[in-house]
Amino acid sequence: MTNTLEPTIPKPENIFYYNYPIEEIFNEFSIDPKRGLSSEQALKSLELNGPNELKKVKKSLIKVILAPIINLLIIIYLLSAVAMWALGEVQRTVPTFIIVGFNAIVAIVQQLRAEKQLEALKKLSEASATVIRDGKETVLPTNEVVVGDIIKVKTGDKIPADCRILECMNLSIDESSLTGESEPVKKTQDLNPNHEEELPLQDQKNMMFFGTFVALGQCSAIVVHTGAHTEIGKISTMLEESSTGEIPLRNKMNHVAKYLGIGVLILLIFSIIWKSFVLSSLESLSWDSFRDAMILSIDLGMKVMPINLPLLTTIVLLTGVLVMAQKGVIVRELSRTESLGRVSVVCSDKTGTLTKNEMTITKIWTASKEYEVSGYGYDPEGIVHYSWNRANPVENFELDMLISSGYLNNNCVLNQKIVGTLGKSKTKTSWSIIGLPTEASLKVLGKKYKSDIDDKIKVYEFIHEFSFDSSIKRMSKLFSKDGNKILFTKGATEWILPLCSRYQLEGKNLPINEEIRTKILENMNLYAGQGYRILTITNRLIDETLIEQDLESETARQTFESDLIFLGFVVILDPPRDDVFQAITDCKKAGINVIMITGDSISTGKAIAEKLDIYNEGINLAIEGNQLEGISEKEFPKISVYGRVSPEHKQIIVQRYQKMGKVVSMSGDGVNDALALSMADCGLAMGIQGTEVAKEAADMVITDDSFSTIVTGIREGRSLFMKIRTIIYFFVCVSVMEAIILFSATLNINDPFFEMWDYGQLNILYVTAHLFPSLGFTFGNISKTIMDEKPRDSAEIITKDIIKIMLVQMLLIGLAIIIVYYLCLNGTIGLSEFNLSGIGYNGSPNDVPQFQIKARTMGFVILFILESILMPLQIRRINHSLKDSLHDINYKKEFLFYIPSFLILIVGIYSLSIQEIIGQNLGTMFNFNFMFLDIRDWVICLIACLPALFGFEYIRKIARKKHISF
Repeated sequence: MTNTLEPTIPKPENIFYYNYPIEEIFNEFSIDPKRGLSSEQALKSLELNGPNELKKVKKSLIKVILAPIINLLIIIYLLSAVAMWALGEVQRTVPTFIIVGFNAIVAIVQQLRAEKQLEALKKLSEASATVIRDGKETVLPTNEVVVGDIIKVKTGDKIPADCRILECMNLSIDESSLTGESEPVKKTQDLNPNHEEELPLQDQKNMMFFGTFVALGQCSAIVVHTGAHTEIGKISTMLEESSTGEIPLRNKMNHVAKYLGIGVLILLIFSIIWKSFVLSSLESLSWDSFRDAMILSIDLGMKVMPINLPLLTTIVLLTGVLVMAQKGVIVRELSRTESLGRVSVVCSDKTGTLTKNEMTITKIWTASKEYEVSGYGYDPEGIVHYSWNRANPVENFELDMLISSGYLNNNCVLNQKIVGTLGKSKTKTSWSIIGLPTEASLKVLGKKYKSDIDDKIKVYEFIHEFSFDSSIKRMSKLFSKDGNKILFTKGATEWILPLCSRYQLEGKNLPINEEIRTKILENMNLYAGQGYRILTITNRLIDETLIEQDLESETARQTFESDLIFLGFVVILDPPRDDVFQAITDCKKAGINVIMITGDSISTGKAIAEKLDIYNEGINLAIEGNQLEGISEKEFPKISVYGRVSPEHKQIIVQRYQKMGKVVSMSGDGVNDALALSMADCGLAMGIQGTEVAKEAADMVITDDSFSTIVTGIREGRSLFMKIRTIIYFFVCVSVMEAIILFSATLNINDPFFEMWDYGQLNILYVTAHLFPSLGFTFGNISKTIMDEKPRDSAEIITKDIIKIMLVQMLLIGLAIIIVYYLCLNGTIGLSEFNLSGIGYNGSPNDVPQFQIKARTMGFVILFILESILMPLQIRRINHSLKDSLHDINYKKEFLFYIPSFLILIVGIYSLSIQEIIGQNLGTMFNFNFMFLDIRDWVICLIACLPALFGFEYIRKIARKKHISF
């Protein structure tokens, strides 16, 4: 039998369904409440409203392709290649398009890898829902749930869409991911008395929202909004509209490239004009000579442009992304790895990030004694013991009553799952809960006290539950045992203690007096002030005459929950993660300010922060989120703990730090955290607890939700920033220095086609001195002291101080080359017989004078030694001496790249036979046009390098004194 009602499920509009009577909703959606939607209706609803999923924002493939080549340097390079092609030099343009194409391919591959990583993460949290279709209960993927579906949920289920509650029993919903409220919200199917008013989400008691969880109870509900029309969907859309898509690193790269490109363009134009002027003055100007001059100038300009800068930067970032993924940080936005490396303020959630998010009872207080409980988390490994006797468990009557009361008055379920093996016979298990973390701590306590507690409590028969009520902060359950009726009540001490007339002392129930009340409150306040949560446990024997009363009556609860016996209270702690303290210590050494953000009270936040050394009385401040507006600019940097924080407060915190010029990372997991995550310089979403919207908004996803993993990401980010800056420094320095030397050499009034180094020699230069050091920078090891330096905040990649250092190094290298070159050119450094034995196949190639060939060779060797060996060792750590730098960084990987570079140089100088073989294969004479150098020549080259070596060491010493870091 099919549903005969018309399939007219309307498209959701801005309708407040919490104000609608249930009957009107059924009529509007044309739904039979007993049979739910028919298949036909469901299909129609799906067509009208679309799948029940959030809008996915994907980058255009065209943008991914264009992103790596939208750079002035590369544009000039491409235009130069086109000009060379137009002038007939087609072969020289091929490498250009190969380099640019490879750059784009690498960027596309990285983007696709990052998206795959995120998709894999999403699949871990895919959910299903139980719906009524055609009169039958059916389990469907969440994205197939449609408007009008009647769903059923129970404790632990995720709400698949925005729903209006039809019927519920003891229903509480965890809405923390949506509203920021830490306590579950009690729900009802009833219409709000003031149902004509528009209500905030927190007050919509008869509604459930997509992405929240059932903390307790069960219910049936009707779906009224799906996908983008849900409350989560609205935030997701707002987030998409607010996204700017700015990439700081790309902007900085373009900034560097702009000045390099303009400089090269000016030199190129000037060179062409100068050659034309000289040719004209020599009366040799013709189209062929002008064409040759243009080709020579353009080719030279293309060679000195550091075209592989964007490619190497992309490779460095890609390498960092893969390393971070292995260490638990999934990067969604490639360039943000560099931002994470410059972070100076880390804003971290407390629960689940700094702490384990596993409520643990650490102490039990009774009127006679105080007990301690070993073990942390939901693993029931541990014992109840005295503080002075930690090895021996304690069992007695008062503990039996207190622990049994907490265990019975409880709706949490503790689950054990085998996740691996430890040896042949042992298994590795993971513990999880369904229900409230506070109640889970009582369950774990019971199993620690007696592993067979489930068998022991079978004698209790459940009768009735008075559910937790936030207005009176307590919960009770009534049981029967051996004909007796026993009520167990737990809750906040300040609310339950006034209801107690007696207290338990060593197995006896004694009348409670003011002295005992004062003692209980003083001890409770002592622990509460230290940041612990306190839960008081009581019970009472119920008279048979009370049982006859209607348990559902309005007065029943008040009657039963009176004349209670105080058994004691438990002290609950959400323990810090084991590795957090060391991670925070590393942050302090690195000059990074750690801020704790929590929805808990200030006292709780301060207590945890003090243990982790985030908060120090008298130095730091701790405030509630609603006090932010009243905090002055002077006091604001002193705040290290924020309590009772809402998502809006997180946004204010980010904005205020950014106005101070700080680079801020913000962690979050809730839906309303999304805007704060997108506003932060580096948004970090939690992979386990994080919602889909938070992950979409974040730049990175922390797979284990741990603060120490965030710090690991910062360390990797700093390493990437150092590598990128080193690569850019290297290429800018050598490119500008070489451009000045090479273009200056062409300003020969007698020979406008004079070349300091010819085409083959320059190719060796770019294969050796340019390629291999940059690969060493890219794949080299991390500095051991990378976390001992202060944050760089918003520093440019190349700062003014670094430009000054760079200019000095250019001068030192350039002078060493020019001095030796011209000493050879004017004959001061003469020729030997050994020199003349290796200048080519037919004596002096291309009619180049022999002394010029030696000048080229020795100048090239000096350039090679300084650029390929000494410079890479010195510039990795400008604020370290060469000795300290070698100790700080393991250069084994770099040296592996220096060996092939040096071998290529030796082959280029001495192996004429190999060059002849290459030439025969190419069908032409091939010679690098180097001269054989003897031992005296090599000694001269090494001596010429010493001023550049020691001169730069002196500059590094000055940099250390001025605290200039790399």
